[in-house]
Amino acid sequence: MTEANMNNNFNRPYKPFGFNVKVPEIGEHTLKAVGGTLKNMAGAPTDQLFKFLEENEEVFSGDIAFKINKLFAESFTIGSAMRQEDEAINGMPPAFDMHG
Repeated sequence: MTEANMNNNFNRPYKPFGFNVKVPEIGEHTLKAVGGTLKNMAGAPTDQLFKFLEENEEVFSGDIAFKINKLFAESFTIGSAMRQEDEAINGMPPAFDMHG
C-alpha cells in the first residue's frame, strides 16, 4: 500500500488504532461515583463480617454460655423444689418391680 492509498481507504482519513476512540471528560460527579463504587467494593466483604460479629457478640464474649448455665441452674433448682413439694404432698412415688 502506498501512502496515498493508506490515507484514503474507504474515503476516510487514516487514523491509527486508539486515536479514533473518544474518551469523555471525567467530571466531579463521575469521580464521586467512581470513588463511592471503589469504597463499596473494598468495604463489602468486611462490612458483612463486622455486621455478623456485632450481631453475635454475646456468643463470642461468652455471655450466651453464662446465660445458658444460669438458666440450667434455675431450671434444676425449680425442678428440685417441685419434686420435694410433690413428695411432701403425695408421698414417695411408687416403685414397681419390673423383674418379679
